[in-house]
Amino acid sequence: MERAAVICSHVFEHTRPVLLVCREDGDWQFLCGGRDHTHQSFHLVGMNHVLDRDESLKELLDLPKDWNAERADVRSPWRRMLTPPE
Repeated sequence: MERAAVICSHVFEHTRPVLLVCREDGDWQFLCGGRDHTHQSFHLVGMNHVLDRDESLKELLDLPKDWNAERADVRSPWRRMLTPPE
């Protein structure tokens, strides 16, 4: 069974690239990194759909639970960090 991932509407609609990947509680989130989202701005998709669109995301498949990875733009390297506690 394919794993599911949450993506923001910008990534879903191909208007922005994935610049932030989160593993909050182990769930995958592929986000544009923008701050202009509403609670309706997110979609649940099969993870392979996201990975097929951006090969660089496969570098993050070993990202541990409760870690994030971000990059400044699609040409920049991923920076990994532990998610700060709330």
